[in-house]
Amino acid sequence: MALQTNLNEKDKKTIAVVLFAALIFAIVWFLIRPTVTSITTTSDKIEQAEITKTQYQNKIMYLSSSEALYEKAVTDLNESTADFYPVMDSSEIDRMVTSYVLNSGLFSESLSIKMPDGNVEERPYAYSKITSSHSTSSVTTNNNGAETLLAPYDSARNNTNSTSSSGVQCVGLSITMTGSQAACQAMIDDLCTKPAVRITGFSWEKLDPVERLNPTTGVYEYVDSGKVRLVLNVNLYMADFADYEVAGVEG
Repeated sequence: MALQTNLNEKDKKTIAVVLFAALIFAIVWFLIRPTVTSITTTSDKIEQAEITKTQYQNKIMYLSSSEALYEKAVTDLNESTADFYPVMDSSEIDRMVTSYVLNSGLFSESLSIKMPDGNVEERPYAYSKITSSHSTSSVTTNNNGAETLLAPYDSARNNTNSTSSSGVQCVGLSITMTGSQAACQAMIDDLCTKPAVRITGFSWEKLDPVERLNPTTGVYEYVDSGKVRLVLNVNLYMADFADYEVAGVEG
């Protein structure tokens, strides 16, 4: 016996549309959706990979910048400490100063040495270039306007106002010597050209007349000796720094 329904043609079309829509949904859900999900997951992975790539590129860039910064710091240190005397004990300083005085054509009467008990603490002259540079220091930036690794280094270097952590030691010297005034003046002029020496004070006086025989009269006379006594107060700066270039290669 045939199954009879009371569905009219319009209902049949509605059912057909619903069934077709259900079929399409099933196809999308079971076939297309996994593909779309896979594409979305792949896009996320690609985006994350790009982020990771950028991070590694930045690390490589900053590593190169760090190496360049280290080289600059070592160069600056070597240039700023090249003129200091090596660290010496009092006997070595005595020999060096006495030899210098004698080679200058003077006679050393006495030498007082005050050895340091730590790093020197000194400030630059109030109107020196070093002092004025603190207020005019600039900051290095990259193309994006962000501070580079050099900025904090320059800032710290320009704003340093103490030598307490410099590793530089100061020896106080008081030298009394005799000789011609020209030789004494030549020594003062020479010491003024030495970056690791600072004259803190000096005074000189003529020596008492000396007794000499006048060959014409045969009488002993007191005459000017032509010599003066110079008392010179000097700060001598010395330091002992490691070879940071070698340390950087070994590291």
